[in-house]
Amino acid sequence: MLQIVVLRGGALGDIVLTLPILQALRDFYPDGFVTLVAPFPQAILARYHTDRVLDLNSARLLGLFKPGASLPDEARECLRADLILSYLSDPDRMIEKKLASSDTTKFLQGPFKLNLERRPAVEQLAQPLAILGITSIDPVPRLTVSPPIRSMNRLAIHPGSGSRNKNWPLGHWSELLRELMPSFDEILLISGEADTEVSAAIRPLIPATKLRLCANRALWDLVSELSQAALFIGHDSGVTHAAAAIGVPTVALFGPTDPTIWAPNGDHVIVVTSPNRTMAGLSVETVLAKLPHGSERQTYNLKPKPL
Repeated sequence: MLQIVVLRGGALGDIVLTLPILQALRDFYPDGFVTLVAPFPQAILARYHTDRVLDLNSARLLGLFKPGASLPDEARECLRADLILSYLSDPDRMIEKKLASSDTTKFLQGPFKLNLERRPAVEQLAQPLAILGITSIDPVPRLTVSPPIRSMNRLAIHPGSGSRNKNWPLGHWSELLRELMPSFDEILLISGEADTEVSAAIRPLIPATKLRLCANRALWDLVSELSQAALFIGHDSGVTHAAAAIGVPTVALFGPTDPTIWAPNGDHVIVVTSPNRTMAGLSVETVLAKLPHGSERQTYNLKPKPL
């Protein structure tokens, strides 16, 4: 059995963007055994695209990043592979030398930084696969989830992100919610550890009878909640990538970051970009004009698009 190991660092969005790569490897090597080594908890989202998931931040893997240090036998055995694809920073090829100890091991170094080229992130991540003969992949990340327990007219919003510069101003969110709330039975307000302040400011804008909070929830709980949404609106964030990967009609608001690289992909995704690259410069009217209306929310279908 061909043993394949993929090493990937990063946050939630980075792991979601890597799902097409994992799926392409599984499709190309149907008898292979794919191990993803990535940070927990976000790595667990790839469990349906891999045969095994290991925590990159595990203490037993510390020797991978320390010069002169060795890996425990157990860890070395888990990482023993015929094919290793690494997206980790390795300027001195230390990781490669520690893992590609056998002449039969093929080691491929993928890009560590994706903002050096103005191409979609998945396309950049897929470049090393061409060496293996994989020249066409589905660039739409897809998260496998159980069918929603019940169909809901739910609007999901994530007004935060990893950077204040990527957040839409509170006043813009307030105006948007005033326009949209009458059309939805429930508003799912999503927040993580970095979103406490913005979530607290948004919460009073939503009537208690319509508000459902999703704060600091386990990732699979978040995925389950998102899967029941009729529409999701968010910034350039991992939650937005997750919503799009689930297949929820997604509106992604972009300002200072480049949507050519970082925008979620799929026919069900609408990307709205600020004309002056600031979130304050993205008007509510512009966003409202881009939103799907009525039955259109149910017409977005995921279609594979080869690179």
